[in-house]
Amino acid sequence: CDCILFTFVGVLYHDRLSYLSHQAVFFFLFPSAEFSAKTEDKDGNSLAFQFLSGAKVTVLASKTSQRYRIQSDSFEDMWLVVKELVQRFDQHFSKLGIKDFKKSFSGPMPLQEYFLSVDNHFQLRVSAQQYQDLLSERAVQFRAIQRRLLTRFKDKTPAPLQNLDSLLDATYNQVRDT
Repeated sequence: CDCILFTFVGVLYHDRLSYLSHQAVFFFLFPSAEFSAKTEDKDGNSLAFQFLSGAKVTVLASKTSQRYRIQSDSFEDMWLVVKELVQRFDQHFSKLGIKDFKKSFSGPMPLQEYFLSVDNHFQLRVSAQQYQDLLSERAVQFRAIQRRLLTRFKDKTPAPLQNLDSLLDATYNQVRDT
């Protein structure tokens, strides 16, 4: 399970929100009713997000300090929640007039996971381009066979198809399967 541990600190932040429960902090950051109504966590120190792909990202609040752990089974799934959480903290504390609010990331940077994600994305882009090229080649072949068949059908003297119809079917199936 990949995770990122963020620490959010600030002098006024500790004074203003240290008395609030984590559920209240989550309510300030995510004021939507569906978050507060569907809680399974009795302590209110976690918030989970599930993406359309089925991936889940959980934000866990520390009970003793102002730390939040963002965790997921996949490193690349966490970026949206991290970005949104940081953005909402910034908005919340700027509304309160708190200027010394600091965000920090403790621990080593997860560069290995980051580079694996970049490599995986690059391989997917290369593979997609190869499939696009293959589909383009087969589509050109399909149109050429169609033209030959049309000229055969337009002739006044019928000529044998010379298996062009079977070739058209096979090429169509290749285009469809690509």
